[in-house]
Amino acid sequence: MPNSLQKVPPITLSTLTPLWTGGPQAGVVDRIHETGMIGSLRWWFEVLVRGVGGKVLSPNGEKCAILDLEKYKKLTTQQKNDPEKLKECGLCDASLIFGATNWKRKFRLEIEDHTSDIHLGNISVNTGSNKPAKWFFNNHARKGNLTLKIISLTRDRKLFDPAIIAGLVQFVSDWGGLGARNQMGFGIVRPEQALDARPLYEHLARIRKQATNQQLPSLDNMFFVQLKPQDQSRFDPEASFTLKHELRKKIQEEEKRTAELQSKKPDDTLSHFIMGTIKPEKLASKIFISRPFDKDETSTIRLWGWLPKQSSRYDSSWNRQSIRQLIYQHIEQNYHIEPDDWVELNHPDPKLKNSEDKFLKTLLRIDEG
Repeated sequence: MPNSLQKVPPITLSTLTPLWTGGPQAGVVDRIHETGMIGSLRWWFEVLVRGVGGKVLSPNGEKCAILDLEKYKKLTTQQKNDPEKLKECGLCDASLIFGATNWKRKFRLEIEDHTSDIHLGNISVNTGSNKPAKWFFNNHARKGNLTLKIISLTRDRKLFDPAIIAGLVQFVSDWGGLGARNQMGFGIVRPEQALDARPLYEHLARIRKQATNQQLPSLDNMFFVQLKPQDQSRFDPEASFTLKHELRKKIQEEEKRTAELQSKKPDDTLSHFIMGTIKPEKLASKIFISRPFDKDETSTIRLWGWLPKQSSRYDSSWNRQSIRQLIYQHIEQNYHIEPDDWVELNHPDPKLKNSEDKFLKTLLRIDEG
């Protein structure tokens, strides 16, 4: 057993869109906070764990992860480093690494923050009526470079390898967003050097499969899209908000059409469920759209989202497949996407469907050869 704690080389990231993590003062980000980054990484790790059929409990709430100290005390020294024995004591595949009640996180994240304030102008999108859609940004976000240091707090590599988190950072950098307020286009970053995701893949491959959760974000209900302008030009700064409005409007129009066919009173229940709302009840968006950024010198927007396979919000007219197809058709008709720019386990094009393992390898850029 090594005498020192495990480390991975420091990871330098550059922001491609504004970055937000919050801070001690509500609505203000004075620097990049470790807690905001860890929360984001945990969310994505849970997505991956659910995707391979692993066990994920909430860090708080009704079904939360709590280490049963009485059961834990009865374990042998060897068993206390056995993930399966620890899960029998109340932990899950996510909390084993990210912590739970009575169980500390297995790594420390240190950040060298070289970012600076960036002022965000308010966004106004023409809706075709006298009332434009508006988004207000009264506070600054952050831009620039930052360096992550991932330091293991255990010497047992069977229990935790810090290279798992490095691979997770690469995955999120490739397909999603770090930090908070991803629904406002924040969080696109790029590592200075490519990070090896094989330790993450190998860790996920060892997870014992259990029943999947159909109600929460998981690889099997997510899709990832890279959009480019149709005319080879550059996206306007407000382009992502225009797309956000277009998708909401498209879903609302289809809601109205199907309601009229069934002689029902139309409402916005489905569009609120998919795109989020603050009234009458606050619902988070399931669709995330980045602000425009340059990828390989091409103006790009990244979109990712999740649609539960089962929901009480669905009815005889709407299910996951019909909503996904509506989004896919709108993007295909109004933006430039190549066949491999839409990545999903069950691709809308039957010829591009993946097996679960192939899909995971695609996302983690693991060479099948």
